[in-house]
Amino acid sequence: METKFGKFLTTAAFAKLFLLLLTAAAVYMGLRLGNAVEWLFGRQWYLPIFLLLLALLLLLAYAQRAGYGNRMLRCCKRISAYFLCFLLYDVLLLLVDLASLLLSLYRILRARLILAAAGLTIALLFYGSIHAGRLETVVYSLSMGNRGERARLVLLSDLHIGLFIGEVYLSRLTAAVNRLSPELVVISGDVFDGCLPSDDNLLHRIAAILRQLEAPEGVYAVLGNHDPAITDPRLRRFFEEANIKLLYNEAAALPRYTLIGRAGIVDMADIRTPLQDLMETADREKPTIILDHDPQGIREAAACGADLVLCGHTHKGQFFPMNLLTKWANGPAYFYGQGLHGRTHSVISAGSGFFQLPIRIGTNSEIVLIEAAW
Repeated sequence: METKFGKFLTTAAFAKLFLLLLTAAAVYMGLRLGNAVEWLFGRQWYLPIFLLLLALLLLLAYAQRAGYGNRMLRCCKRISAYFLCFLLYDVLLLLVDLASLLLSLYRILRARLILAAAGLTIALLFYGSIHAGRLETVVYSLSMGNRGERARLVLLSDLHIGLFIGEVYLSRLTAAVNRLSPELVVISGDVFDGCLPSDDNLLHRIAAILRQLEAPEGVYAVLGNHDPAITDPRLRRFFEEANIKLLYNEAAALPRYTLIGRAGIVDMADIRTPLQDLMETADREKPTIILDHDPQGIREAAACGADLVLCGHTHKGQFFPMNLLTKWANGPAYFYGQGLHGRTHSVISAGSGFFQLPIRIGTNSEIVLIEAAW
C-alpha cells in the first residue's frame, strides 16, 4: 500500500483506533438495543445486553490471537468473525438515530426501527455469507503482440484455506477451473489463512483435491503474506503432493513464455530478489509473465519491461464499504481488474476465496480466465 492512507493502515496507531471504534460500536449498540427493549416492552435489559456484548468482545479479542487447534477454537473464531461483521454494519442503527432526530419520531416508532435495523443487519450478513461462497468467472482478453500465439490461463488468488475455506469449497473451485480447459493455472499467493491445518489427514485431502486441477502446462503458485514461511517442511510437502510448482524468486521456462514467481512484498521484502536479476535468466523472445501476490509489485515489473503481471491480495475490499477504503489505500491502478502500465499488462484478482470476515457484499469470489494473444 503506497498511498499515505494505505501506509497508515499498517501502523499500530490504526490497530488501536480500530479497537477503540469497535468498542464504541458495541457500547452504542448496547444502548440502542436496550432503549428499544425498554420503550417497547417496559423492561430494562441493559445489563444482559451489555454483558453479552462484552463477552463477544472478549471472545473476539481472544479468537484473533488463537489458532485452529480444535473444534472449540474454530467455533469461537467463527462466532467472533460474524460478531465483528455485525459491529461493522452497526452503522444502520446510527442511520435510524439520524432519521429520528431529523423527523422527530416517537419513541415507539424509533424502537421498532432500531430492532428492524438490527434485523436488517443480520439479513445483510446472511446474504453476504451465502454470496461469498459463490464463484464467478471473470474473463479478460489481452493482446501482447501479433505473432499469432494464443493461450488460456486461469488465475486463482487468495484461497485462504482454513477456517472458512475447506474441502467442499475447493472441490467446487477445482471443478469450475477444469470446465474452463486452461492450458496453465497460476495461484498468486495466500493459499492458506495464516497457518497449515494441524490435521495431516486433512492436509493430504486438500492436496488431493488441488491435484485434480487440469492444465497441460502445469499449476504454479507463489506465497502471500498469510501463507506459512517457505522454510516450513509441511508446506513444501503439501505443494509437492498437490502437484503445484512453488516459484519463490525463480523463473520457469515454459514452451511459449517465461513465468517468474516472486517472494511477497509484505513480510518478505528483505528476501525479495530484484526482478531485473530474475529477468536476466528469461528468454526475452518469449512473453514474460510475472506472478506476484501484491499489486504494488506492478511498478517494478513495468520498469523491467515485463509483458504481464498477475496479482491478488486486495480482495477488491471484499465487502462494502471496505472496497472503497481498499481502493483509496492501494490507489485505483493497483486495486482490481485489468490495467496497462506502459507496455506491461496487469490483472488483479478479487480473490477466489475470502478470509477473517466471512462475507462478500459488492464483490465476488472469482476465477479469472485470461485469453492472451501475442
